[in-house]
Amino acid sequence: MCESEPVAHCLYCKHPHVRRADPTQHFNGCEEYEAAQRAAGECDEDPDLEEEPITRQFIIPQPHEFHAYLKWDCSHLANPLRSYFGLRSLQGEHDFEEHGRLRAATEIDGKEWAVEFGFKGSGIAPRDDPGFRLDEVREYLVYVYPKSYSSWSDAASEGRKRAYFRISPRWPDIETVEGSRSMSNPCNIEGYDVEMEGSNWEFEQYPHVLQAALASLAERQGFRFNSPTPIHPEDFAPGDTHPSSNIVDAELYVRVAKGTTGRVIAFDGVLHRVSLLLSGDREGYAKTVRDDRECPGYYHTATIDSMRAHELIGGHSLAKEFKHYHVRNPDAVAGTALENPKIGVSFQNSIHDDTLYWDDRDQLVRELDEALLNVLEWSDIPTRPDSQYFVADDYFEVTGSGRWRKILRYRLPRIEQKQDDLLFCAASRMNSTDAALVDSLLTDGGATSPKKLARTIGVHLDTVYASIKRLSPLVEHTYGDVQLASKYIAQEVTGYIDSVKESINKGLEGALDALFRAETHGKREDPWTRWLDQYGGNVRRVEGADPDRLEVGFTPSTLDEAKRLLRSGAQRWAEVTGEPLRRFGFEFAPVVKLVDGTRYAPERFADALGKPG
Repeated sequence: MCESEPVAHCLYCKHPHVRRADPTQHFNGCEEYEAAQRAAGECDEDPDLEEEPITRQFIIPQPHEFHAYLKWDCSHLANPLRSYFGLRSLQGEHDFEEHGRLRAATEIDGKEWAVEFGFKGSGIAPRDDPGFRLDEVREYLVYVYPKSYSSWSDAASEGRKRAYFRISPRWPDIETVEGSRSMSNPCNIEGYDVEMEGSNWEFEQYPHVLQAALASLAERQGFRFNSPTPIHPEDFAPGDTHPSSNIVDAELYVRVAKGTTGRVIAFDGVLHRVSLLLSGDREGYAKTVRDDRECPGYYHTATIDSMRAHELIGGHSLAKEFKHYHVRNPDAVAGTALENPKIGVSFQNSIHDDTLYWDDRDQLVRELDEALLNVLEWSDIPTRPDSQYFVADDYFEVTGSGRWRKILRYRLPRIEQKQDDLLFCAASRMNSTDAALVDSLLTDGGATSPKKLARTIGVHLDTVYASIKRLSPLVEHTYGDVQLASKYIAQEVTGYIDSVKESINKGLEGALDALFRAETHGKREDPWTRWLDQYGGNVRRVEGADPDRLEVGFTPSTLDEAKRLLRSGAQRWAEVTGEPLRRFGFEFAPVVKLVDGTRYAPERFADALGKPG
């Protein structure tokens, strides 16, 4: 792609932004951006504000695990597999049985690194070509790790910065030997497929590390053969990767001071709520893992698929795993930086809807970075560099950079409040069929077909469809299955069912009260009267008392539900009378009995109407 070709436009002034330009430089002189920032500052305390992406100093996370398959098509060369034959030549010069892997060294970023070279069987059948002349096709292995370690495995066991490359040849119509798994080459490249894994390098560095390692191996050639077939590191130029190159794993992390991550790992903390609030009961993928066997917060994860990633942060599409974890043996690192846990976010290819290509790594970094920063925000951990919260290690530094990121300060509470409101609204409208349908979904584990529901609760199929429509969006109907919209709703609705059934059973008493009101006040169908009918509300004039006593027949499960119930009644009353909402608290003394038998009878209910319960 041309470096001067516009790839985006400023969100504020619409000025084109090219690939080689630094966006922070543009923002420094963008008047529209500065005006938007000032306006955002004035609205900073608004809890309902869905923030736009902003540029400011954020903590820089450290890249951790990485896994990708990069491909190079060298069909433009006279001998596209020349470097493969070069690696085969180097193999022939070294006695692997006596000396093990061949060792070399290279310099990367001013540091010395050990390079090891080995090989393994591939299962690829020799190419049917007169120029190939090999009886066995091998894959070549390259290991890069700190020179101070004696082996790759030692460096890996201590979590050091390292990289591993498995170089496999490719050509059109490639086949495997009998007994080996078939191999595809959908783009018919003639060149190389390189699997690369590693830790603690910047993601874009891996092909550069490969090139440096191959250059060091090329320098070792000729110690036994006078005219070895040369390795050509330029065949693996980072800028020449094939478009089908893809990423399967990547993680960013920060190390946070022990004792400051309680809101991340609590039973009702951020990780648990991410999985609970954003997971359909049987739709898509969500998983929570809690392992505290070694120490509190030893290994906690919440995993969500692509659909839920978008629901959590708009514009995101990558499946992710949110992580809080310690080193394998926490006691062994007591008193060092490593005793402090990591908070990380990683890409989850196994549940991702599509392929994440190498050329999409800017999107990868942005989504992982934004997701991690938002986890910190929701956990009351600073998103800026702060040495009281963040702990530097050999790779992670407590430093920041100015960049453009979307921070949603009240996202999780807002999702929970939205689902609470949906739940309360739907539960308050339930009839006997609705209650039986929800009860059946809870009993079945969350998903079933409309036909099965009709048979289970003994009603006509059309009645089930009408109930599903009435209960939407508490209940979702997709791909022939009916299910509760999230695990959070499934958990919370359990507390409503008994209350709803009890309220329905009191229907006759409520009908008689409605008849009495109709005879007393006329046959009205106003919102306040409907509310009284719906919740078994009974207004009693107590002699010598002011205000009137309002007894509610509906039995909520929690105090918050009772408050929401009374507030909805106050809103209906104010709608009919035209009086201010707060006046309801002076006209009525409400009494609500909860499921556990406690009574909610606030003395100053007018004060409670000043803000949502």
